[in-house]
Amino acid sequence: MLQALFAVPVLVTELGISERERSVLCECALAAYRANNTNGKPWSRANRESLAVQEPVFEALFAMVARAAEVAFGVRVVSITGRELVQFDGDFVPPHVEPSMLSAIYWIDAAAEPKHACGDHNGSLVLQSPVGPFGTKVLPTEERVRFIDPMPDRLLVFPSHLVHFGHVYRAPTPSVEVHFEMEIA
Repeated sequence: MLQALFAVPVLVTELGISERERSVLCECALAAYRANNTNGKPWSRANRESLAVQEPVFEALFAMVARAAEVAFGVRVVSITGRELVQFDGDFVPPHVEPSMLSAIYWIDAAAEPKHACGDHNGSLVLQSPVGPFGTKVLPTEERVRFIDPMPDRLLVFPSHLVHFGHVYRAPTPSVEVHFEMEIA
């Protein structure tokens, strides 16, 4: 019997937050970025304090993300922390994993237009297969990476142990995101 072992559940969906509401979130995330990130790189935030603590306007978004994770993964989220991540033209996010059980990314706004068929992965988030680093041969049906393209109102939820990174972002306006870490019961 052919079985798919080590399948990794990943949720990609839209939250349905209106453009007007996302505009408010965007302005607040950009303000938080200016206050928290004096080094000017997406991964160099000066503190780990959650946006929901800094700015109450994010509380509803946090609740929506936690609920989406609970429904999709059949778990109970016992804690959620989220921080802004802003990418300007030329920025990228290096490969990493998180110490939490689940990770999520919500794109408030993004303007990158990847063209994967041409090898242009502009701004795409990459999820790396956990077996990818240990082998060089791949069966035709195996995937080593999955591209998740940035789009306004897109939510991605995935197990935090997956190596993930962001390709160089190329667009005239920034990608404004909230990255979440969730612990579950």
